[in-house]
Amino acid sequence: MKLTVILPLYNEEALLPALPGLLDRIADALPGHAVTPLAVDDGSTDGTAAGLAAIRGLETIRHETNRGVGAAMATGLLRATGDAALVYDPDEAYPVSCLAPLVEALSGAELSTLSPYHPDGGVEGVGRLRLFLSRSASALYRRRLGSGIFTFTCAVRAYRLPEAHALLPAPADFTAAAFLLARALSLGLRVAEVPAVLRARRAGSSKMRILRTIRAHLRLLRDLPMTAPTVHPSP
Repeated sequence: MKLTVILPLYNEEALLPALPGLLDRIADALPGHAVTPLAVDDGSTDGTAAGLAAIRGLETIRHETNRGVGAAMATGLLRATGDAALVYDPDEAYPVSCLAPLVEALSGAELSTLSPYHPDGGVEGVGRLRLFLSRSASALYRRRLGSGIFTFTCAVRAYRLPEAHALLPAPADFTAAAFLLARALSLGLRVAEVPAVLRARRAGSSKMRILRTIRAHLRLLRDLPMTAPTVHPSP
């Protein structure tokens, strides 16, 4: 399978020294697949842009101003080529070993998502406030949509192309992951959840603004349909 791996970044200079090695490990984790990495620099104001430009073989798209992680994901999905696109956070909150199960799950789905809140998933070392927000938001989306999905807020996913394009446009902020999943369910796309363990990022800091994100999730929950088709669980 031909895969584009989308790496959204905003002021992630601290991650760049390890990025070439990460790209190698991503390719090693997906044997038998043709992997093309694609970085989306969302208007960084530190040394991220210059650092990305120095990495050989890495295609980079740059937003001139910071538009939000959802906008960076959308830009990557629209530029992606091949059979499928993977969105992966280069902070490695999820290990690269999770990528192969994501791709395998596409054999029976149009979208596959990592799921720390799945009964077989887990969370280690994540701050209590951020964990409470994410877990609560997922529970509210689950109830609002009448869905069997456990995690709506994880952005690390695999999307079949061109089906992913039908999910756009999406919110530019941190609610984009929930929106894209809800949109996929409303269109009747098959969705697979892959249990995973979420850990604290290895470097840098989260750019999420808690109160702003809470308000955005509440607005999105208000505007969503009440029901959605039944989820197709991964094997």
